[in-house]
Amino acid sequence: MQQQRSLQAFISRPLLVPALLFVLAVGLRLVYVFVTSTQNFLEGDAGRYFTMVEQLLTDQIYGYGSEKSNARVTPGFPLFAYSIYSIFPFTPNVFRWVHILIGAATVFPVYSYVSSVSRPLLGWLAGLFVAVYPPFIYMTNLFLTETLFIFLLTLFFASWQWMMNKPSVWSVILNAAVLSWAILTRPGMLPILMIAVLFLLFTRPARRLLIPYLLTVGVCFLPWTLRNWIILDEFTLLASDSGNALLSGAYPFFQENPDYKEMYSLGMSQTQYGVRVILKGFKEHFLQYLSWFSFGKLYYMFKSMWVSSTLNFPQLYMYGGVLLHYLTLLLSLISVPYLLIKKNFLAFAFTGMLLFQLLFIPTARYGAPFILLMVLLICSAAYTFWINRSRKPNYKLPAGSAS
Repeated sequence: MQQQRSLQAFISRPLLVPALLFVLAVGLRLVYVFVTSTQNFLEGDAGRYFTMVEQLLTDQIYGYGSEKSNARVTPGFPLFAYSIYSIFPFTPNVFRWVHILIGAATVFPVYSYVSSVSRPLLGWLAGLFVAVYPPFIYMTNLFLTETLFIFLLTLFFASWQWMMNKPSVWSVILNAAVLSWAILTRPGMLPILMIAVLFLLFTRPARRLLIPYLLTVGVCFLPWTLRNWIILDEFTLLASDSGNALLSGAYPFFQENPDYKEMYSLGMSQTQYGVRVILKGFKEHFLQYLSWFSFGKLYYMFKSMWVSSTLNFPQLYMYGGVLLHYLTLLLSLISVPYLLIKKNFLAFAFTGMLLFQLLFIPTARYGAPFILLMVLLICSAAYTFWINRSRKPNYKLPAGSAS
């Protein structure tokens, strides 16, 4: 009896279990980054980001892949890295530690969101998923946007719940600022802004929050937009390099490569040419392009986990990760439609983001954040379904009635 009371006292402390999950997440990431990983921290895009931040520190020039100023990438991640390296030495290990801590800290907003819409037990399970899922550990050892973006993504939904449950000026400012930072880190989150505005507009008690919400978003975007207008003489709200991902994902099942010679002869940008290829494809090969922009891209995004090599993880651990991956996908097939019917904000936000992402190149890297959102949706759907069933009246036949 005393052991049961001790267990109840242990789990009654709301942040104790998430804190233990945070420690577990830090430990797993430390082992991966400094012991088992053979991943190059500055491979591919990561190296270009690192060079960009170095250039920003030494020459105060914001330019991705160039020694001249440009707006090829949004400023959320580069300026965050710049702020870190303005304080600490400019070495890869510094940011490895930053990623370890941010990646592990994602446990807290995940727990906060899930426990606010269901029960703490489901919040712990979602936090455990964050701690152990291989791609979330793998991305820690890359100088890319993913670790920061996933933290901001989950922080947005946690702060959205707080704002809707306890509306105040500060909750509105926090949520709108987090959303703005997340969009400026990964523009694929832009549809959530539109969905958030619609939810605030059509939810009568929250309608008064809409104006301060939009003002906060405007203030957050203003410095970036003004910088592009004044320095580059162009109106760029997000990034000028998004056409690359659009064009690369325009050809069904990667059977063709972009025809840059034709693009240059037509005097088109990558975005314009990508739109041209897509519209022409739907006109001439409708079924092929329809299958590519639906099931085809979904298959490429979610067919496997985002890890460069399974050899960086113990074999049994990878088997567990694969099981988690496909189980999450399977359960989401039920959870997402169910919560859409229930008019759940997260379900609409997830769907909007996913449909927007289908316009661009499909890779497992871009699918990783959606896996975490699926976990949140599964927890929310399971609790909603259980509550709805438990509230149904249990009619019993009177004694002596025929059955």
